[in-house]
Amino acid sequence: MGGMSTAGRLRPQEGAAISNVSGRCRSGCYANGGICIEELGRCDCPKHRLGGDCERNASFADFAHLVQEPKVEQRYPYPCLNACNGKGSCTWGDCSCRPGYFGPDCSASLRPGTNRTWLLDGSYTPRAARPHVYVYDIPHNYSSWRNALRVDRPLQWVFWQRLLGSGALTADGDAADWYYIPVRLRSTTDGVRLAECIAYIRAHWPWFDRLQGHRHFIIHTGDMGRGEVMDEARALSENVTWLHHWGLTETWKEANWKAAHRPGKDIVVPVYMDARYGSGHIIHSGLHPRAPRLERTGTLLFSGRICGDKSQPDPAKPWPHCAARKGDHYSQGVRQMVHFYHHDRIGYRITTHNPSYAVDLLRYRWCLSPSGGGHGHRQALVAAMGCVPLVIADNVSQPFEPEMDWSAFALRLPQADIPVLHQRLAAVDPATLQRLQDALLCAAQHLIYSSSLGSFMQEDGSWDAFEFTLQILRMQQTYPDLEPQDYARMDEQFRTFVNCGEQDMATYGRKLREAHRRMYPAVPPFPDGTNVTWERLYEPAPNSTAPHSTSLPWLFGAYLRRTSADQPNKLQLCSTSNWDVMKARCGSSGYRHVSYWHAIPPGGSACNDHAADLATCPRTWQ
Repeated sequence: MGGMSTAGRLRPQEGAAISNVSGRCRSGCYANGGICIEELGRCDCPKHRLGGDCERNASFADFAHLVQEPKVEQRYPYPCLNACNGKGSCTWGDCSCRPGYFGPDCSASLRPGTNRTWLLDGSYTPRAARPHVYVYDIPHNYSSWRNALRVDRPLQWVFWQRLLGSGALTADGDAADWYYIPVRLRSTTDGVRLAECIAYIRAHWPWFDRLQGHRHFIIHTGDMGRGEVMDEARALSENVTWLHHWGLTETWKEANWKAAHRPGKDIVVPVYMDARYGSGHIIHSGLHPRAPRLERTGTLLFSGRICGDKSQPDPAKPWPHCAARKGDHYSQGVRQMVHFYHHDRIGYRITTHNPSYAVDLLRYRWCLSPSGGGHGHRQALVAAMGCVPLVIADNVSQPFEPEMDWSAFALRLPQADIPVLHQRLAAVDPATLQRLQDALLCAAQHLIYSSSLGSFMQEDGSWDAFEFTLQILRMQQTYPDLEPQDYARMDEQFRTFVNCGEQDMATYGRKLREAHRRMYPAVPPFPDGTNVTWERLYEPAPNSTAPHSTSLPWLFGAYLRRTSADQPNKLQLCSTSNWDVMKARCGSSGYRHVSYWHAIPPGGSACNDHAADLATCPRTWQ
């Protein structure tokens, strides 16, 4: 970017004006409803005000895209980051902090008699476990001004809220291990935002230049990750660690997909499993201790888009069974090839539409986990359901790979093996398959943001995706020259984390299964007293009028009728699972949890009963 600075380019209502670098804003800022970022002396205006001191009204056109109709806002209000921590009011997703408090969630203030910032009036202490993360308070239209209820991939919001609730956040930049730039990064054009924010940070804080961008991270949720943004933004962030979903390590010329992932520098993180990405299935995970204990009798399952042109595959057509050759690069051709060679094979279900998908995920042994038009999410979804992931994605690192050894719980095959896929699966002996299935009870926890979403198998969140991300950041800082596949060998703490406290994932899973059987020795029958079988699960429930329905919801009813003596009302981490009684669910007390969308409690679901004061939120991983 040369000498370009964004300090003069940021729109006035975006809070770019620096009134007084000593840390105090002019009186007009307070009088006009602004919030003084006392760390910088920056006056942040509400969405409807403009000017360095918020001295004039904005036209409706200036902020219409940032608000919604008052009647809709009253019924479905935009959430604010960490609910403003009780230090301000929330309007259209924007915290109006009380005088003296600042930050996107009003958590910051100046320590009395000093110019030093502290959190939650000093009642908050960062946890003992490292790393500690400092979050740059960039102008809020670049970071927290959004409707978190409607953004399709909310990981940035989820991760940001969890930093405070987990105790990993620090207000002391000089003592921080890592620095988070909370700029919204979802589409290709957002690279411009990143470039502007880096310039803004360099103009107002010393750490980016001091560290030459190292130990700084960003979260990108787009399809192509770091490969998606413009070259200028990539160059500016060359030393920045990217947390993204796309692990392509080599440019794929056929689709003009740029290499995005740099192992050891960037981190492939799982997709946050909201309603769009599988939480509607995870609520009946086969890994839950109360799930039916039926032997998985199906061989291979895939349900989802197959053709790049979105047509229905037709076996009567030549390769690739699609209406046109357009979009052959979709999924690197994997979905099309698997359908082409195996769509009619006995024991295989390869389909675009599957009304019984919920039951199938519990029944099949292997689940195809390919890429899509870039990143995929099925590898995390099927793992959480207890189906062993079959990964076919050449030169694409999976979530937390190579830091985590995927061969411990999944099968990875090269694309060239697709024609003989049936032979490769048949060659896996029962003992090996059982070891992979046992290991899933550990690995699946790593792939889900349980401490934000809620538990799906009565886990406590200690081993979840948020904590795994922090572990990798710790390793990058501690061993900057170590290859990421060697982390577990070199560092005992990391090895213990990856294996969920045991010598390996399979040992953890085997012991946990035994504990589950002692906890729940019998599986409840259907409400009419009949035993649970695959045939019965696929049948519609009695008196059901819903098309293509199964008996699975009816079975949930039987579980919910069980007494509290059969299951504790309180778990270490509140639950989103249909196998758990209502009193154990995240919405049973404290903050009103909306598990089917993005409105998670302040600090995450781990803070469900402590949302009013995140300084008291339990810290499961110390």
